Amino acid sequence: MKRYPIVVIGAGAGGLVVAIGAAKAGKKILLIEKGHYGGDCTNFGCIPSKSLIAAAEKAQALQEGPEFGINFECKNFEAAKSLNRVRNIIHHIREHEEPPALNKLGVETLTGFASFDSPHELSVKLSTGDTVKIYADKIVIATGSHPLIPPMKGLKEAPYLTNETIFDLKDIPKRLGVIGAGPIGCELAQAFNRLGSEVTLFKSKRGILPKEDKEIRSVMEKQMQKENIRFFTSCETTYVLYKNGKFSLCAAEQETVEVDNLLVSTGRSPNIEGLNLDKAHVAHSEKGIPIDAYGRTNQHHIFAIGDVVGGLLFTHLAENHGRAVLTTLLLPGCFKKRLDLKQSVPRCTFTFPEVASVGLNEDQAIEKYGKNKLAIYHIPFSEVDRAITTNETDSFVKIVTKKWSSKILGATVVCSRAGEMLPELSLAMLYNIPLRKLARLIHPYPTYNAAIRKAADQWLTNTILGALKGKK
Repeated sequence: MKRYPIVVIGAGAGGLVVAIGAAKAGKKILLIEKGHYGGDCTNFGCIPSKSLIAAAEKAQALQEGPEFGINFECKNFEAAKSLNRVRNIIHHIREHEEPPALNKLGVETLTGFASFDSPHELSVKLSTGDTVKIYADKIVIATGSHPLIPPMKGLKEAPYLTNETIFDLKDIPKRLGVIGAGPIGCELAQAFNRLGSEVTLFKSKRGILPKEDKEIRSVMEKQMQKENIRFFTSCETTYVLYKNGKFSLCAAEQETVEVDNLLVSTGRSPNIEGLNLDKAHVAHSEKGIPIDAYGRTNQHHIFAIGDVVGGLLFTHLAENHGRAVLTTLLLPGCFKKRLDLKQSVPRCTFTFPEVASVGLNEDQAIEKYGKNKLAIYHIPFSEVDRAITTNETDSFVKIVTKKWSSKILGATVVCSRAGEMLPELSLAMLYNIPLRKLARLIHPYPTYNAAIRKAADQWLTNTILGALKGKK
């Protein structure tokens, strides 16, 4: 039996942070991965989807030329090579995350499926059928998540796609159905539509991006309708029939929609199956593995990070978990690093326009604090000069604050590169900088960030001076 001071199970974003960081600190470490090094983000998520979205943006620019006074003819439109580009980018990035590159950094790797035999012992089943026994002083579970498939009639018998298989397509589908209107569904529906697919999006009664601010739904629906994406609600009641290479879906009012390919994007579930967590006496449920403020499970020598703990399933959150746990593993007990569980986690959906948010949205803040204690600043991009020059006047910034202090409780940004705008507000929230103080920050002109400064100006002009006028 081989012995290691630290073993990491899962070579995704969080697991790589721990493994590489420990190796750089001179620790002997073993990284176990059952298949795809780089995890979901590199192979099936962030990297392939954003690569495809980049191609889709170029295709859309050809369509929107006349809006900017540019007229031209495009007789032949072929987008199949964009999928080859996606796969090439995956391969390029994964080269830095696979065993040869990791071994050079001092990370020992083992490719196989790991399961617990006891709280300190693991069995790793290799592709050859052989089993390797491992003993570890400390273990980090970073096994990620997988697509959650709904119990929809006929779906199990159909060759549907998920984010883990759709990038293997050789051609852009002529007709693509997408079940689920969360971030993955919306991003890929719009991207494939721009690359030539006729897209039908089946969304729940809660609408597009249901976890975001209610105002976003109308903006996104308007944009997608402009791009001729078809919508149907109540996807929970839809059934699927696969016959003769085609998918037939029962939609609203018993209308049948036929598509050539079907993408299911209805959420994700933690990867805990097969780990034999009961043998390690690690508490868990179908929602994930509970952890404490230091990333520890109920077995304090076993940590869990990233998607496998449940909750928010973001690559950047997994990396954040990994950095905190790495510090705890490397330094003496008095330097253990707590996970910042109170810090608001930013999120971004990379549609057009992008949707980025952090903290509480308007409805959540009203429910928690009451409307009278809040000041909500809404800046439409029709008032932002940079947005006028780029034809993005339907976008907006909304910032939710406590009324008198202007402490930022949450923010939503909807525009191109909203994800790049959001950190200004996230940083202010992290260090308790009230919105009013952002009025002093000098922004280059013209930029989209001017909307944030305009919102900061409104604290004085609308909230304070407005209240004083009301007293007269």
